[in-house]
Amino acid sequence: MIQAVIFDVDGTLLNSDQAIILALQQVLREEKKMEYTSEELIPVLGMTSENCFTFLGVSDVKRVVEKLTLYVKRNNHMMILYPGIEELLKKLVGKGIHTGVVTSKTREEFKVDFMPHGISELFSHIICADDTSRHKPDPDPLLKYVEQTKINPTTTLYVGDTVYDQKCANWAQIDFALAMWGAKQPERTMAKYRLNLPNDLLRIVGLE
Repeated sequence: MIQAVIFDVDGTLLNSDQAIILALQQVLREEKKMEYTSEELIPVLGMTSENCFTFLGVSDVKRVVEKLTLYVKRNNHMMILYPGIEELLKKLVGKGIHTGVVTSKTREEFKVDFMPHGISELFSHIICADDTSRHKPDPDPLLKYVEQTKINPTTTLYVGDTVYDQKCANWAQIDFALAMWGAKQPERTMAKYRLNLPNDLLRIVGLE
């Protein structure tokens, strides 16, 4: 029986794709003098900001990450919780299910992008990109979560929207559920469970 559920943030809890893509396009326009379509940037969603720019061949990554953070902040009004997320979390917590977050966002990005939505208190523990030297798809973020919280990986589920989330869970030996409402390239992502709506999770954890 599942006793703990850990969530990714972007594309899983928070509908932030448009805000991030628009900010990325502006940064790349300035730094590389190139235009990128939304489809071309889908593969980098789910990476840390530093890994994203390294992948895209941008130099002076730390400076450019700071610029991206500023531009994303300007788009914060576009970021909303997916419908049903807050209600789902309240039901899980109310039934004694351990809930947490493992995200590729830095602590500052999490503070700026996610905390204003007022549901951070529903999570027992949060691991951000700052907390490990290696990031998704590497298993270190989930392993760090397990190490710090002492939860049992065999009764834990990780919910995410990208192949990076899936590989992170697989290599940490934690079951993975794909959030179809925000999924990137679902045809490339293997998952034990596919959730069409947030409330589908209730059945999986035995609350329905």
